[in-house]
Amino acid sequence: MSLLWINRQSDCDARRMSFERYLPAGLDRAALAAVAGLISDTHMPLRRRTLPPNLADVLGGVDFLLHAGDVGELWVLDQLSAIAPVFAVHGNDDTQDAQRELPFQQIITIAGQRILLWHSHFPDREEEMAFRKDDDLYRSLQRSVDQARRAGAKVVVFGHWHIPLVYRVDELLIVNPGALASGNEFTRMLVNTVALLFVEQNGNCHVVHIDLANPAGPYAPQIDWDAGFMVAGNQFAKSILAPELRGAGYYLSTYLSHSEILAIRPLLADAARPIWEKGEGELTVAAVEAALLNATALPPELHARVQELWQNWRNHQ
Repeated sequence: MSLLWINRQSDCDARRMSFERYLPAGLDRAALAAVAGLISDTHMPLRRRTLPPNLADVLGGVDFLLHAGDVGELWVLDQLSAIAPVFAVHGNDDTQDAQRELPFQQIITIAGQRILLWHSHFPDREEEMAFRKDDDLYRSLQRSVDQARRAGAKVVVFGHWHIPLVYRVDELLIVNPGALASGNEFTRMLVNTVALLFVEQNGNCHVVHIDLANPAGPYAPQIDWDAGFMVAGNQFAKSILAPELRGAGYYLSTYLSHSEILAIRPLLADAARPIWEKGEGELTVAAVEAALLNATALPPELHARVQELWQNWRNHQ
């Protein structure tokens, strides 16, 4: 973990800050120690080719950005640094370069308050997949609570869930900014959000989310905590699979190894990308079949194996 003190620039009053339109009521800008832009799950360029065109406007004037993982390629951080300096961690679904170069978590300290930045995944994939079987939101959030208490942090910024939220328990503030890209190749985001973290000089913290499709004012995600993880997630993402395709993903994942699945994901992303970019449409059997069966980029042995599995699945439909 790294420890860093951030001070606002002395000339900030002379600059027009885009974030001013999102200031919580009654919060005096002169009382701020720092403003952080929160962003997560860009997944570029696999699931998103470019950053949202209005991102720099929405986050303009922040002191720094916190990226909560699943960055994609490291050059994404270079592009984000045109807005403000960036601190980032890696996620479970990051590139090899990002997982090698970015930390699992880090601490940023502002006005005496420690902020824990992490993606919140399990480093061990089997442990991660086992944990996902539990739909209890409170239990899932407890991981961030425990991690924060261990680090002596008062704020946690995490990604991974693709669910924008603010959760307070005791003295802790837990924030997920939401996501800019889909969580997998079979869904699309309904709402792309980022967030602003306002830290006062007295250490008090305030969070505002922004829906990038409707950035005129703050966005307030409504979470039914007792309804569980799936209900919360379905507000912000939906399946793009045509009904006849909905058993295919499970079938292929049953017979392919994790490394083989990783190899075919770019092919599926290519098929899904027009749907993501238009914000509408379905992924059809024909589109998936064309992506998988014409996959000359795959090693010949894997290509033949995917063709065989796909044909077996088609035969049982």
